[in-house]
Amino acid sequence: MQVCTERAACPVCGTSNLGQDPHPYSRLPWILKQCTQCSMLYLENPPASAVLEEELPWEKTFAAESQNRHARNPLLYKLGRMPKAWVQAVFKRDKLLSLVNRYFAPGQILDLGCADGHTLAAFPPNHIPCGIEISKELSKVATACFAPRGGFVIQGDAPLAMSQLPPNSFTGIIMSSYLEHDTRAHEVLVAARNVMKDTAKLVVKVPNYACWNRVLRGRQWCGFRFPDHVNYFTPKTLTILLWNAGFRIHHFGFADHLPTSDTMWVVAEPAETVPAIQEKAERRTLRLQAQ
Repeated sequence: MQVCTERAACPVCGTSNLGQDPHPYSRLPWILKQCTQCSMLYLENPPASAVLEEELPWEKTFAAESQNRHARNPLLYKLGRMPKAWVQAVFKRDKLLSLVNRYFAPGQILDLGCADGHTLAAFPPNHIPCGIEISKELSKVATACFAPRGGFVIQGDAPLAMSQLPPNSFTGIIMSSYLEHDTRAHEVLVAARNVMKDTAKLVVKVPNYACWNRVLRGRQWCGFRFPDHVNYFTPKTLTILLWNAGFRIHHFGFADHLPTSDTMWVVAEPAETVPAIQEKAERRTLRLQAQ
């Protein structure tokens, strides 16, 4: 399997951590590093994009990881799934749909990592579903799902795909269970800002590395997924990442990142013009090259 060995810098603040020892949660051959400046935990040697498209698409890795966890501890696996199933059964509340209805104006919505398109397919008809998906098989399914509503899907790399889209196109962008998978989280967010309307909102959902469950279970935490989870955010590092990419936090209350929850949600909005973001990105690139 081809891996990337050039990801020496922290994806949040750009600090080089080449000389640092692997984090104890590493699972060879996959090496985790914790940034000495902002404490961000990230995978230093993630798979190349081509591998994610063919050998390790999400639908395969998710199924394999679920099987492994069930085999290691069947009882704990079932107990871990019960609270989520119970909450969904009792409250019947789709948090993503709730946020979209509250914050997204009618128009085109872009879902990064849209999978088979089932999420956006459930949205109201005043939203036109569009997506980017790296898995070739899932992108075909999503295309068939979005086309009748006037939407589309681009298969492949997210920053490259967004570079093909016109600026100011979307009233909302969704990154639900996406940023933890992309080695270029900063570049993805900058590219997303470029295609968003100035009044648009961004909804992000990622695993919460700062949660109590991770502290309790350590390396057995359910949020660890090797090798497709390459970023492990805390509320602090996620906020810094959004700031650095030209966003400001619109909504990120305590209930959105409870220490008892394995996941966290944030709603952000554009804070700077695209040229200003590009200038910052260029300075960031020069700083990395100088290290």
